[in-house]
Amino acid sequence: MSRPHITPRKTPMRGRIFGLTIVGLMTFPSQGRAQESWTDRSVSERARERAPLVLAARGSARRARARVEGVGLHPNPSVDYERQEAFAPNAQTQDLARAVVPFDLSGRRDAARLLAELSAEESEVDASSLGQDLSAQALSLFYRALAAERRVTLLREAQEALDGAARILASRESAGEASGYERARLSLEAELARSRLARAVLDLSVSTQELAALLGEEGIAGSLAGDFEVSPPAPVDELMRRAAVERPELASLDRLLATARSARSAADTAWIPSFAIFGGYNRQDGPLVGHGYSVGLRVDIPIFDRGQGEQAEAAAAVSSIEEYGDALRIALRARVRAARARLEGALAERARFGGSTHEAAELVVRAATTGFQGG
Repeated sequence: MSRPHITPRKTPMRGRIFGLTIVGLMTFPSQGRAQESWTDRSVSERARERAPLVLAARGSARRARARVEGVGLHPNPSVDYERQEAFAPNAQTQDLARAVVPFDLSGRRDAARLLAELSAEESEVDASSLGQDLSAQALSLFYRALAAERRVTLLREAQEALDGAARILASRESAGEASGYERARLSLEAELARSRLARAVLDLSVSTQELAALLGEEGIAGSLAGDFEVSPPAPVDELMRRAAVERPELASLDRLLATARSARSAADTAWIPSFAIFGGYNRQDGPLVGHGYSVGLRVDIPIFDRGQGEQAEAAAAVSSIEEYGDALRIALRARVRAARARLEGALAERARFGGSTHEAAELVVRAATTGFQGG
């Protein structure tokens, strides 16, 4: 390949330094990975399964699910004993032993059980949604750390290129071929490069520590493995169809609404009074001696409590889920559109920048490399 017609002595020092810096920035060294690498998939799975916040949310969901077991049960039967005694002159005793069996034929128990089931389902959905949200945060931190790792590598190579340029400039200055102005420019560029490198190292450290904290790890052992290749996004309607299946809060709406409506139907008969039947053995001793049985019926009178609490809670559950579902679909579609537009814009800008600067960057690199090799 023929060299450009650039005389080494006439190559501007600024162009040579810039060119050598680009040489470093365009080189990606391959490094051996002695330890297991962290990938986007492993980070995402760890966030969904083992993040401390997810574990706490799942614990709350399990407790809510356990509480369902004790709601809406039939009332327990009971056994009672009573002794009555009258003193002299007509001493008399009476012993009563009886069993009491309560009955609740209203919809209170079913409504309470379904409302508890609804709360448990909502807790489980919240835990799953939190897992997906933390997975997205973990992926953001992962790619931030991965980009910082790449920047550290490139900036270190750029620093090495500047150090090489400094050595060449020192030899030219000793030969009287470089001015103090060029040396000052190179010194300033070197310090700026060191500052950029220090910021990149700090960003890498902070990103990995934040990622470790989110995942519940003491630190990120091993290296990060991944790339920044992204496929073009699917149409919005297709993304919404996926969200209806993959997003727990959206996929569970129909199930939650059905549970709430069942609770509302059960609460419609919560006004039916509960009752109890009882019977047992009756024995008397005294002037009047005898034995027999006792039976009875006790019925609640629904004057104050007619199940209005269960009815109001069930109705509120239905209306709130319906309102939440409508708002959620609108908000999720807006978020999908925004994320899709952001990704499309980033991909378009990357393609434009790469296409418009590729030839110029190669020319600068060849010119600067030729100039310093000739010097």
